[in-house]
Amino acid sequence: MDKRIGLSVLLASAIFGLFAPLAFALPTADNFGVSDVSGEDQGTYILVPVNITNVQNGPIVSLRFDISYDNSVINVVGAQKGDLTSLWDSPITNNLPWGTRVAMVYDGKDEHAIQNCSSGSVVLLKFSIIGEPGETTDIRLNNLQLSDLSGENVGFDTAPTKNGTFTIVTNLTSASSPTLSPSPTVSPTVSPAEESEEEAMAPDDAGYIFPTSPPTIKPSLMPTTASPAKASPSSISSPSSVPAATSKATPSPPGFDAFSAIAGLIAVSYLSLWRRKV
Repeated sequence: MDKRIGLSVLLASAIFGLFAPLAFALPTADNFGVSDVSGEDQGTYILVPVNITNVQNGPIVSLRFDISYDNSVINVVGAQKGDLTSLWDSPITNNLPWGTRVAMVYDGKDEHAIQNCSSGSVVLLKFSIIGEPGETTDIRLNNLQLSDLSGENVGFDTAPTKNGTFTIVTNLTSASSPTLSPSPTVSPTVSPAEESEEEAMAPDDAGYIFPTSPPTIKPSLMPTTASPAKASPSSISSPSSVPAATSKATPSPPGFDAFSAIAGLIAVSYLSLWRRKV
């Protein structure tokens, strides 16, 4: 009799030991967390996905986790459903001095639970950028809880967490590719003062080129003999010089012609008187 009791206890223990691991297997995954991310422009918002990779011992119907960061650089202002939880209830967030606590639960339909071997985003955290360009903060996850369909098996930190870094960068578009100002073009418009000055100096002939320096005058040599004739066309100098001056006959002393006439009259009168005496 004792042998039978002992054999029954041993068999029950073996059966319990065989199925107990299956009954108490806790939901897990290869990793759970965020990647490095950057944003720019203070006062704007950015969505950061929280991902789970290769779910195991599920399906998972609820999850909760804490996410810590420097809230003087970024701050969670809301959350949205992820790819794997699009049919779940909306996520609940609670901001605390060290960061934010997030909780989600499915809508009660088993087919909407996160199935084994699934990978993707479970929640999208909406961060407000508060800090200045160049500031960074770590984004760290902890206190992860994953629950299966039974509601009794809850994995506390059973999945390795993946942490990231948030960096506020300078506006890369304006820094690396600055907008170039168009090269100034010379306007053909002349100011009223310049226009009036050009009109006063320029002749009507459109082909006229205003000289940059006064023309050089080349004086011609004075001829040794007087010539009453007018200068021939060939003697006219080019426009860059003044016409050559023509010489005149050497002038007679004043009254020479009158003196000659009187001398002639005296000579004639003398000859006339001499002939009479003869």
